[in-house]
Amino acid sequence: MSDRSSVSKVLIACVGGFLGAGKTTALVAAARELIKRGLRVGIITNDQGGLLVDTEVMRDLGLPAEEITGGCFCCKFDDLVDRARRLLDEARPDVILAEAVGSCTDLAATVYRPLRLYYADQYDLAPLSILVEPSRLRAFLAGAEEFPESVAYLFQKQLAEADLVILNKQDAMSRAERDELNRALTALLDDVQTHSMSAATGEGIAEWVDALVGERGSGERALEIDYDTYARAEAALGWLNATVDVTAASDFAPRAMAERLMAEVQSRCASTSAAIAHVKALLVTKDGCDRIAVTNNLDAPRWSGDAELACAREASLIVNARAQTRPEELARLITESIAAAADQFKVTANVQHMESFSPPPPQPRFRFASPRSD
Repeated sequence: MSDRSSVSKVLIACVGGFLGAGKTTALVAAARELIKRGLRVGIITNDQGGLLVDTEVMRDLGLPAEEITGGCFCCKFDDLVDRARRLLDEARPDVILAEAVGSCTDLAATVYRPLRLYYADQYDLAPLSILVEPSRLRAFLAGAEEFPESVAYLFQKQLAEADLVILNKQDAMSRAERDELNRALTALLDDVQTHSMSAATGEGIAEWVDALVGERGSGERALEIDYDTYARAEAALGWLNATVDVTAASDFAPRAMAERLMAEVQSRCASTSAAIAHVKALLVTKDGCDRIAVTNNLDAPRWSGDAELACAREASLIVNARAQTRPEELARLITESIAAAADQFKVTANVQHMESFSPPPPQPRFRFASPRSD
C-alpha cells in the first residue's frame, strides 16, 4: 500500500548518531521500505572530508544521492539546501533522507529550525532520529574512558536532542541485553521516544518508517550546547579518507584481504591506545561491491551485505577511518596496515589518494536555540 498520500510537501528526515551507529545501513533499509510503499527517495550524505564510502554505497544501489563534504550540515546549511534542490530537480523525491556527520550534534537548532523558518513552504520535517550502537551505549553508561570527556558530552547531547532514539544492531544482542539497554535509555532520556531495530536484518525498519512519515512537530527540544567542548570532542579524533587500488599477478581473495586490513588497523590502533570510533571500507571488484566496518578495537568486522565477490586480480578500496589520535599518526597506522595486508596476500596496493585531518571548530550558519525562535 502506498504512503504517498501521507506526504504533502517533500519530507526531510535527518538521521544522526555517533560514528559507527549504522546510519548508512539504516538509510538504505529505510529507502527500500519507502520505495516499497510507493514513495520516491533521495539521499544526502555528509562528512568532514571527501571520498565518502556512504555516497558510493547509495549510488551503487541506484539511489539518487548528493553529498556535502568539508563540514557538517549546520556549517554547510546553504549546501544542504542546494543539494536538496538538486534532488528535487533531478529525482523529484517524496522523502529526502539526510545522514549527518557522526560527530555532529545540535541539529535541531542549526538545521531543523532554520529549515522550518525559511523553507516551510517546501519541506516537512520527519522526527530527528538518532541511532545508537549497543557497545557504544554500554561504554557510555559504564563511564568508560575510551574517549575523552568531551566526546562523552557530545554523545549525550546527540541523544538529548532527538525526537526518536533508535537502538540499532539488535541482531547483535540477546533479547535480555536489548531490554536492559532500552530500560537504560528510557531512564536516561526521560520522555524521548525510543525504538529498537536491526538495519542489517530489516527487523523494526517498517515501524521506524511509520514514525518518519507519520509524525510531525520535530526538532522541538531546546539544548544548551557548550561549543568549546563540542569543538574539543571533534578535534579529539583523527579523520582519514583514502582510495587504494589493489592488483596481483594471480587471483587473490578480496574479501579476505579487506578483513585482514581491518584486523591490522585494529591491532595497530590498540597497540598505540588509539581508540577506534569507526573504520569502514568499500571494496569494489568486477563482481560488485560490499562494505566492511569496525567500530572499536576489539570486535570482529561486519560486512553490510552478502555480495559474492569471487577471487580476482584487481580490486579497489575507499577507506574512511576515525580514531582518537593525531591525523598524522592515523595516516601512518592506515598506511602500515594497508602494506601489511597487501604483503600477506602477495598483492600490490597503491594508495591513490589520502587525506588526514582534524575538523575545525563548528561554526553554524544559523542557530535558533529556542523552538519558539522559528
